[in-house]
Amino acid sequence: MKTILFPTDFSTNATHASQYAGMLARRLNAKVVLLNVYSVPTVSEYQLPYEIENFIMQNRKDAEKNLQDFTAQFIEENSLASDRISQMVEYGFVGDKITEIAKQISANLIVMGTKGANNAIDKWLGTHSQKVMKNAPCPVWIVPENTAINYPQNILYAADFKEDEVLATQKVLEFSKPLGAVCNVVHIHDYFELNVGHAVQEMVHYLEDEFEKDEVNVHNVNRADIIGGLETYIRTHKPDVLALAIHEKSFLEKIFDTSVTNHFVQEAKLPILTFKK
Repeated sequence: MKTILFPTDFSTNATHASQYAGMLARRLNAKVVLLNVYSVPTVSEYQLPYEIENFIMQNRKDAEKNLQDFTAQFIEENSLASDRISQMVEYGFVGDKITEIAKQISANLIVMGTKGANNAIDKWLGTHSQKVMKNAPCPVWIVPENTAINYPQNILYAADFKEDEVLATQKVLEFSKPLGAVCNVVHIHDYFELNVGHAVQEMVHYLEDEFEKDEVNVHNVNRADIIGGLETYIRTHKPDVLALAIHEKSFLEKIFDTSVTNHFVQEAKLPILTFKK
């Protein structure tokens, strides 16, 4: 782990999430790039080009000043050396610019806070976070509002047993090992789905053999509803982080389109780590 990108809008939620990013940076021995993306406020169609340009210039000055203050607070609160922290102020669309900068600096991880509103993902997780998770070139760690700032001890990887699960589990281990956390790979199997039970058990045994020497536990749980089963497992076992792999056939979209996400993030205050298979 080398570089963590942390986008901030200077909100209370961002300040809280920055403490989580600092905690990860200390344990992963990473440097942190603090990013603010600014844009032009809504302007009238009657405003002249030079007025809009002045808006942009003023917004940049404000962003630079606010980021300096945010950085000073971040360094003080997280006890990180100043030479491990850098700042970037960029103009553009937030989601697109975060992804662009992540590629530009070869970020190994993006850490973002949630908005903490109600129900729909575009309110409480934010369209920016959703877009970044889908397009980011690296894993994205979403930190809910008021999540406890503690090193994760138990990372739950919700495996769908599609694509390459060995590679996916290895990606989770890249975080769980340096954090000293246990990786629990859980596959929620819909018992109404026919002729897949044997294949599921084969995959469970295969992963157990593959990661026999690592802190990895593999479980298969039969439930009538996959999403409900995952929610129940989380409520019962209380993991510190929920890891999800993104690929064309993943159930990530289904999770975000259901009300159970309210439990995952808002009620359980459960951080979500997403990555591409």
